[in-house]
Amino acid sequence: MNPKQRIQKLQSLLKQTNIDAYLVLTSDPHLSEYTPQHWQEREYLSGFSGSAGVLIVMQENAFLFTDGRYFLQAENELQGSDIKLQKIINNKDSYLNWILENLKPDSIIATNGEVLPSSLESALRLKLLTKNITLKTDMNLISKIWENRPPLPQNIIYEHNSKYCYKTSKKLTLIRKEMQRVNATHHLISSLDDIAWIMNLRGSDIPYNPLFLSYLLLSQTEITLFINNDKLMPKIKSKLEKDNVKIKPYDEIFYTLDNLNGNVLLDPSKTTSKTINHLTKCKIIESKNPSSLLKAQKTKLEIKHIKDAMISDGIALCEFFAWLITSLKKEKITELTIDEKLQYFRSQNGLYITDSFSTIAGFNENGALPHYKATKQHNSTISRNGLLLIDSGGQYQNGTTDITRVIPIGKITKKQKIDYTLVLKANIALSMAVFPKDISLSMLDSIARMPLWKEHLDYMHGTGHGVGYFLNVHEGPQSISYYSYNQHAQAKEGMLTSIEPGIYKEGKYGIRLENLVLNKYSKDKNFLCFEVLSLCPFEPSCIVKSMLSDEEKKWLNDYHKLVYKKLSKHLSKNALKWLKTRCKAI
Repeated sequence: MNPKQRIQKLQSLLKQTNIDAYLVLTSDPHLSEYTPQHWQEREYLSGFSGSAGVLIVMQENAFLFTDGRYFLQAENELQGSDIKLQKIINNKDSYLNWILENLKPDSIIATNGEVLPSSLESALRLKLLTKNITLKTDMNLISKIWENRPPLPQNIIYEHNSKYCYKTSKKLTLIRKEMQRVNATHHLISSLDDIAWIMNLRGSDIPYNPLFLSYLLLSQTEITLFINNDKLMPKIKSKLEKDNVKIKPYDEIFYTLDNLNGNVLLDPSKTTSKTINHLTKCKIIESKNPSSLLKAQKTKLEIKHIKDAMISDGIALCEFFAWLITSLKKEKITELTIDEKLQYFRSQNGLYITDSFSTIAGFNENGALPHYKATKQHNSTISRNGLLLIDSGGQYQNGTTDITRVIPIGKITKKQKIDYTLVLKANIALSMAVFPKDISLSMLDSIARMPLWKEHLDYMHGTGHGVGYFLNVHEGPQSISYYSYNQHAQAKEGMLTSIEPGIYKEGKYGIRLENLVLNKYSKDKNFLCFEVLSLCPFEPSCIVKSMLSDEEKKWLNDYHKLVYKKLSKHLSKNALKWLKTRCKAI
């Protein structure tokens, strides 16, 4: 079946069951950003492969909601499906208002509570109440039409080398202290990155994120890990048992919750409706997972290792770019080749595990798609003139990386150089910022956008996201985005965040320049500033030097001096030549 046929089949079920609308989320029972194939219901139905989007299927029509990163991609992938694209501009929950406006009073909307965040269910019920619209969360209709649905992944888990992390017992002490503070007898954790971080375990059930399907239930004296037993090698199982971790089957979580008594601390934004509905005998304490903030604030040990990972990544990038510049003159290079070669150069480091997300290599017009992905069917050859945008990252045992650079191919125009310089100015502006401790990082977004706003330019994505430690490349609670203001995303020492402004000219080219930065104290403990950790030069041939202030030139020269110092002694002759040319002071 194609997407159009799948939608029609679902619509037939809606008519049979008297359901007016069905809500399909990009989600799984752990509310992961990237989901196993088994839970990619929205993509299965619509054909839209972006990482963010909501599908609403009504008896006669279907609508896909997504944000500015995916407008052009969605328009292409929805062709022939009869699904209408709804563009989310600056309100990530705008589809909730749309539901209210487009469903008649006394209608029925259904969704699968297995993948519905409890916090979203509460917001949805509150809105629907005003029109007496009924919400059903026990309707898993997609399972009735999905033929040959992929099974849940059952990949083996492994230990995060103790050399690179501090002990689970220390983490549990901090979490249990917070449990005591809120009078919680138990703490239920569904989010996979929190579980992996607490337990110092990693897996490969989720694409690009080293995670494994599981639940974790803590009390002041017990630890219970719900996981498929086949994932546990004897050595790991023995270690867990030695650490007094009870191991129960993954599917037994709901039986355990049905019989649990006490005060349960959980994060409603990281726990599904179905999961919470099993806690019928408990008092629920809604709060952020203590581990979320703890893992966001990197320790001195973690920071040391992250800086080493940035050196490894910088070496790989220099070797890659040197190879690319040389090879373009000799052989056919496509966007797919770039992905393969980046993996190769990163894999030369023994601590590299996998990419941290699907590489975005977009030449000319493809670079104007912020989350473009080349495929065997659709990819461009890197030839003639233009701009090549490469956004990539790696998962290393000592850190997670994410970096974007743009390089010229052949001759580029004066306008392209001006746009490149504007994006560089935006990146530098935020990189130099000094700001009060505990301020919401979202409030810093305008600092980066100011050089672009002056030219009446803007971009439809956030300026920065948190980054995990050998975990999710997108990690909360912090973000730098006025699109998704978060009062809980307060600036704390040790947070690792991206800075990635951009300019996108539809059908022509895209420019995004991204570094990862670390929050550190600035002179005293009342203010913070950013320390740039990513190590790869910007492209001097794309910079209009007269557009940079003396302060910006100094920042750029200092950065390039640091990059050269950190990387030069590790490079091959060809890569060193490439680096030296690009790190010259301007």
